[in-house]
Amino acid sequence: MAFFWTYNGLKFGIKSVKFPKENDFYDGFISSINFDENKCLNSKGLANLSEKNGDLTCIECESVCPTGAISLHDIYSNSSGKGKASRKSGGALDTNRCIFCGLCVDTCSDIASAINYGKDLNLYTPPFPGNDRGKIFKRSLFVKHIDTGSCGACESEINALSNPYYNIHRLGIFITPSPRFADVLLVTGTYTKEMSDIFFNVLENIPRPRYIVLMGSCSLFGGIFKNGLKDGNDGLLFNDKMKKLFKEDNVVALPHCPPNPFEILNVLLLIKKGDFK
Repeated sequence: MAFFWTYNGLKFGIKSVKFPKENDFYDGFISSINFDENKCLNSKGLANLSEKNGDLTCIECESVCPTGAISLHDIYSNSSGKGKASRKSGGALDTNRCIFCGLCVDTCSDIASAINYGKDLNLYTPPFPGNDRGKIFKRSLFVKHIDTGSCGACESEINALSNPYYNIHRLGIFITPSPRFADVLLVTGTYTKEMSDIFFNVLENIPRPRYIVLMGSCSLFGGIFKNGLKDGNDGLLFNDKMKKLFKEDNVVALPHCPPNPFEILNVLLLIKKGDFK
């Protein structure tokens, strides 16, 4: 096998992507999703309104969503109980909870036309006070990864970054086994009690200034495993104990299930360059 890769390297040349100098590998990746409420069946006024479902008869997309990312009642209401649903403030789709499973699209033909996929990064940086998100790292960036209860999908994307195709080492980004050398803590998986002590032990050994990247739906709100745990799980982002801790740190939420290598690499480059303001 080693001879095979050596032979191909000599014959075809360098195969690593040129990103970020050139966006030569992003085609095919989906990084964001938008929902056009005007194309929803309820917004069109084509659905018969019913008091049973809060004046919304058509809630098929909401009922099949495994993570509760869709909430039509957040934007539609009907004060008179008749006619077209009126508009509320807010959005129907929580992009932090969407895992791109496609069940809503399979269920409703209208939502297929209402949903638009994009390539822009969908990041959330909690507005905690006192955080310096400027350029705090001069050259290289060392990342410590910890799995607090993952299915392995996020880890597969992280491992891909070190292969010859993506080759994050050429950009000065390295995965370190020791938290004492780390600049970034990359967290994957739903937060479990069994990993609680280990998580805090790792975090306490990472010197400040530092970044905490909550990667994937599980680390944000519990993901598809949220209701499967005995005591439930709201993830790290909405954990009351974490809110106090994260006030002193730079936290970046990277949603999806799992985030693709492009998204992970972009976040690490933004941290390295100091472009988070």
